Amino acid sequence: MIEIIVSQIISTAIGSSIAAIILRAAAKWVIKEDISFGDAYITVFLSSIICAVLGFIIGLVVGAVGLYEGNESLLPLVILPFAFLIQSGIISSRLSTSFKTACIITLVMIAIAIGIAIIVSGIVFLVLHFTS
Repeated sequence: MIEIIVSQIISTAIGSSIAAIILRAAAKWVIKEDISFGDAYITVFLSSIICAVLGFIIGLVVGAVGLYEGNESLLPLVILPFAFLIQSGIISSRLSTSFKTACIITLVMIAIAIGIAIIVSGIVFLVLHFTS
C-alpha cells in the first residue's frame, strides 16, 4: 500500500512538471501573461492532489455501491467534469482571473495535451511501422 502511495506522489510530481509547462503556454496564449514555472507548478500540483483525492472518494463510493461493476473504465469519465471545474477554479484563484477565463485556459491546456499525444502517437506509430 505504501508503495502505491509513494508511486502516486512521484508520478503526480512528474506529471505536474509537464502540466506546468502546458499551463504556462496556455496562460500566455489566453491572458497574454507570463507566469513563473513555480506558480504554474503549484497550481497544477494542487489541482492534481485535489482531483486524486476526489477520484479516490468517488471510487470508494462507486465501489461500495457497486454501480460500475465490470465498467471501472468509465470512472475517469465521471470524474472528468469535476476535475475540469476544480482545475479551472484553482487557476482562477491562483492567477487572479475570472472563472470563465480560467475555463478557457483549461480548455487550451486540454487541446495542447491532445496535440502532444497525437504527435507522440504518430511518431511511435511511424517508428514501429518502419522498424518491423
